[in-house]
Amino acid sequence: MTTSPRIAMLSSILTAALLTSCTATAPPVGTQPSTPSQDALLAYERYWSVSQEAFSAPSARDWTADLQGVASGSALDSLIDDVRNYADFPAHTEGAVTRSPTVGIATDDRVEIVDCVQLGDSRLIADATGEVLDDLANRAPRYRFRAEVVLHRDEWLVDRTEPALDELC
Repeated sequence: MTTSPRIAMLSSILTAALLTSCTATAPPVGTQPSTPSQDALLAYERYWSVSQEAFSAPSARDWTADLQGVASGSALDSLIDDVRNYADFPAHTEGAVTRSPTVGIATDDRVEIVDCVQLGDSRLIADATGEVLDDLANRAPRYRFRAEVVLHRDEWLVDRTEPALDELC
C-alpha cells in the first residue's frame, strides 16, 4: 500500500508538532520551581543594581521607567525623589556598597528582606567640584536595611524600604 505524498507530509508535520509540544512543556532536568523567597531576593538584587546605576549617573537620563521596573509604592517615590535631587544638585555616587540580604517573613505575595548594608568606600561626590559631600566622620559605616518585596500582578517589586542607621550589623 502506497501513501500519497500529501498524507506523508501531514503525518511528518503532525509528528513534529507533537514532539515539539512535548519537549516545549517538559521542565529542564534537575531544575526546581522557584519560590516566592527566591523570586523576591532576585527582585531585591535588581532594585539595588538599578538604583546604584541611577545614583552613579543621575543626570545621564530619565531613570523613572527603570526605577518603576524594580520598585513601587513608597520605595519608588523615595528612589525617584533621591535620583532627581542628585541630578538637580548635581552630584553622583562613587565606590562600592556591599550587602548581605536574608529573607525574613515570607508569604506567597509578600517577602521581607533584612539586609546589612556596608558603605565601604562609597561616597557622594559633587559633579562641579569633585568634593565629597558625605559626612564621613559621622555616618554609620554599616547598618540594618529592611525591604518589603511584593508581588504585583506577576512581577516582584520592592514596595517599602526602611534603613535603620542606628542598628549596626
